[in-house]
Amino acid sequence: MIDALQTATAGMTRATDRLGTAARTIAASGARVGDTALPPAAQVDLSSAAADLIGSQTSFALNAAVARTADRMTGKLLDISA
Repeated sequence: MIDALQTATAGMTRATDRLGTAARTIAASGARVGDTALPPAAQVDLSSAAADLIGSQTSFALNAAVARTADRMTGKLLDISA
């Protein structure tokens, strides 16, 4: 059960890192403070950043579900052996 919790925690950490990277990509595509000109659309790839946001959200949710399940299984195992 501990392995499942460690794996889920590592997965949530990777998902959080991916989310941060995608958020920085999206934030960098905007205009600088005080600058009203946006970069040309051809230079900004927001579709892959948006896909990364959705993917990292889903990955985090799935890993959280694994962690909850492992926690419940550990609780049941402790109840049985007590």
